[in-house]
Amino acid sequence: MRILFITGEYPPQPGGIGDYTQRLAQALTHAGHEALILTAAQRRWQLWRSTGAGDEALVAPGGRAGWDVTTALRLARLIHRIQPDWCHIQYQTGAYGMQIGINFLPLLLRRARIATAITYHDLLPPYLFPKAGIVRDWVTLLPARTASAVIATNPEDEMVLRSAGLQPRFIPIGANIEPMLPPNFDRATWRSRLGVAADEALIGYFGLLSPGKGVDVLLDLVATHPGWRLLIIGGAATAPTDRAYAATVQQRIATALGDRVIITGHIAPDQVSAHLSACDIVALPFRDGASLRRGSLLAALAHGCVVVTTPPTSAATAASLAEAVQFATAQPEAIATAIETLLANPTSRARLGAAARAVAHRFNWTAIAAAHLDLYRAPHPRIG
Repeated sequence: MRILFITGEYPPQPGGIGDYTQRLAQALTHAGHEALILTAAQRRWQLWRSTGAGDEALVAPGGRAGWDVTTALRLARLIHRIQPDWCHIQYQTGAYGMQIGINFLPLLLRRARIATAITYHDLLPPYLFPKAGIVRDWVTLLPARTASAVIATNPEDEMVLRSAGLQPRFIPIGANIEPMLPPNFDRATWRSRLGVAADEALIGYFGLLSPGKGVDVLLDLVATHPGWRLLIIGGAATAPTDRAYAATVQQRIATALGDRVIITGHIAPDQVSAHLSACDIVALPFRDGASLRRGSLLAALAHGCVVVTTPPTSAATAASLAEAVQFATAQPEAIATAIETLLANPTSRARLGAAARAVAHRFNWTAIAAAHLDLYRAPHPRIG
């Protein structure tokens, strides 16, 4: 099959959705299929073909690229020229700059009889206008109601979609960064290069910056624990609504915390792997609770990191993670207590690290690709 992925971000652009799409495309290529990826960067279309190990740049179509309503029809024509067996949208509204053109794409492609799938990486509604209310929810679910197939990546979103009368297929994501340490990696040497003293605890955070991910909570902890250093692996902000928050975080670090906080910026996968492996604890204080849709969480688990994170809203997710992470509410005192307890107990850290790897192994890319192929091959009444 020829599968065309549409994504609002793709490497080398930062973002977990892009990393996920790249890994899925590679897995499908290894399974013998052609995986193409269409994205937009600097108002230009970019078209890639997965080689299974990397990506081959194809001749990009001309014309202004974007995700607003005015470009949606142009995008539909472009997809029709590519003639995929499936057009698969990776949906996360922040990755599309909160624009809604992508929401109308499945409806436009139905007329061309092109099968479409949509994977909801979250259900955050796009921005429309003040007090849009129910209209935002309608726009968010429009692609699910008009696509040939719908995928939920976690039990929480699956429940919401089913309550809206939809029939999503549950296919979990995998780690967006697999363990791939640089040659001759030595943990002590790596920590020394970061300026971390032997008697300091290195607390890690991985991912983009946004209010819902709770980095400000970790800044509070570092400010009150002189023996702790915070390592922010990544630290970009791609969604317009997150950039003001990121600027506030960066300003606070510059004026009050200085070298107590290290921000790597966007780095290569092996560098991410090394930084995760250098941490004593990885803290992910998601304000809406831990979720299996979080590629950063799955990456930390795959590396056997000792993870402190917030309790999930789904009982199924909580059961999946119960033995592999330490739960604590998204409050500085609760997170601090969990970290202090683990730092004082090497046995507990070793147990959590081993359990984390075991959990991550259940979300392997070969199985994820096979689940997608089952979905593509199933009968879908909307395309006949």
